Amino acid sequence: MSIFGRLFKVGQANANKAIDGLEKPEVMLDQAIRDQEKQIREARQAVQNVIATERQTKALLDQENENSAAWQSKAEAALKAGNEELATKALVRSEEHEGSAKSLQPQWEAQRAEIEKLKGAIRSMENELSELKRNKDIIIAQSKAAEVKKTIYQAKAKIGKNGGNTQALIDRMKTKAQRASYEADAAEELADVGGDDELEKEFQALGTVSASQGVQDKLAALKAKLNNN
Repeated sequence: MSIFGRLFKVGQANANKAIDGLEKPEVMLDQAIRDQEKQIREARQAVQNVIATERQTKALLDQENENSAAWQSKAEAALKAGNEELATKALVRSEEHEGSAKSLQPQWEAQRAEIEKLKGAIRSMENELSELKRNKDIIIAQSKAAEVKKTIYQAKAKIGKNGGNTQALIDRMKTKAQRASYEADAAEELADVGGDDELEKEFQALGTVSASQGVQDKLAALKAKLNNN
């Protein structure tokens, strides 16, 4: 695994820790995304530097090949002119540039291969980051759902633990309410039972009754009889 891949895994570990801990997952995930975006930017910058070095090596390689070919052409021209000594010197110079090109060729090929690997590592990092961004809302929703589920089951456990006490309280309240109802009925019943005051009320009511003429005559006769005695 490249250095960039290892750095990215560190960011992923932080995100997983946030999810496991359920510590404000939306905040922790946002931070993890920012950290990984920073790592990708740094990785891109590093690869840019490698690419610049590779381009420089390739330019030197091409220049050495061109110089070798140029001195080869000069050697041919000198030989055609009948100057073998000058042709020989030109060939020596051509071989010097050819030797430099041969030493630069494997360096350039190694740099090119490394760049392709680094590009692949960056693409992998970007793909994983894109997946995290796509799944961010799902992860947050799952985390919150897990927290709510935990709260519900804790509440249920507490209710189950105190269930006997709660039921006993309910039963006592029911008994108390029934007793109050019975006492209210008893008070109502006693209110209908009259004493001396009730009797007085009956006489007062009797005095307000309008008697017929025959009753009045009987009452007068009764008075006269009592007076004679």
